[in-house]
Parts: sequence; structure tokens; C-alpha cells
Amino acid sequence: MASIIENIIPRQGFEIVLEKIAVILFEELTKQKSLQNLSDDFSVYIERQTAYDKSEGIVISVGLDNIDYNGKNQFDVQGNTTFFIDLYTTGDETLVLSGDDNSRFLTLKWLGMMRSILSSTKYKTLGYAPGLIGGTMVERIQNQLTYGNGDANFIKFARITFSVRIQENQEMWTSIELQGNDTTIKINETEKGFKLTFNN
Repeated sequence: MASIIENIIPRQGFEIVLEKIAVILFEELTKQKSLQNLSDDFSVYIERQTAYDKSEGIVISVGLDNIDYNGKNQFDVQGNTTFFIDLYTTGDETLVLSGDDNSRFLTLKWLGMMRSILSSTKYKTLGYAPGLIGGTMVERIQNQLTYGNGDANFIKFARITFSVRIQENQEMWTSIELQGNDTTIKINETEKGFKLTFNN
């Protein structure tokens, strides 16, 4: 049977929103690092697959988990889309704090900043025109997750579950993908996955 779809199938809304979430976190956390004079190095990845290494500092990976579709008609469908934002941290022993405490304080600090950014009313549509995003919500934070800590590097792994209601249709996606950020942010393919950097 010959194909009957003659047009190129465009990128889906969930693909574009995945990158948008990563860009928002990268930009806002960079600003917070400056405002709060934080010394922590951090990196943001999209769908990172390689194992975390203590030498990397703070690592954040944004990934797509699942989509539940409802409200379907002939033209479009609403997708309640769940994303995982994974946070990896590590702590060092000091004279004042144990490695466990350092790792714990760092994890809670960065979880709090990310929760606040993602819950901000300024990002209720993630910067897109009304109608494309039907709402966003931080649904869950998991802090006490296990991440092979047998090497005593005080590595912690935490996760934010973030849901976005995305309108998907059979027409071209009508929003600007990165709302002007495409000239300042690059997504680089590295051996550890797709990493966001500023385009200097």
C-alpha cells in the first residue's frame, strides 16, 4: 500500500515542550546562581542516559515519561504529558558538615529552586500563546531515591514529576519553539547526551 500522508510530519508538541522545560531551567537557575552568589557548578541535559560522575557537580536531566491522551476529536487531542526532572548532587566532607549533610542541603536547595521556577505563574503556559498549553503542575518531588552510593561519594538522586497539558493536532505547531532563545541557547550533542549551553 502506498503512503497517503504527503506532507512532512512536524515535530510534536511534547518534543518541543521537553526542550522548552530544559531551557527555562537552564536560564533561570543560571540567574539564581548569579543572584545568590552560588558557587555550585551545574549542567542541564535532555534525556541523559550516561551515569553521573561526582566530578560533574550538579547535573539536571529533563526527560519525557508518559502521555495520557483525552478530549480527542477529528482535529486535535489534549495530552496530559508527564516529564521527569532528575537531579544528581554530591557532597564533600568538611570540618563543619559531613558529606551526607552537604549533599542533603544541596539537594534540597536545588529542588526548591526548580519547584519554584516550574510553579511560577510567569510560566503557566511556558511562554507559549494561550491555547497550546492547557496548564502545568509540579505533581511530585521524590528525594530519597537510591543511586548506587556504595563508593561513599555521598551522591544523592532526586526527581521532580512535572505535568504539562499539551494541545496536539494534525496541523503545524504554530508557536515559536524557543521564544527568541534560539540565538542565546545551544543544545550540543555530547558523549553524555544533549547538553544545554549559552551561545557565546
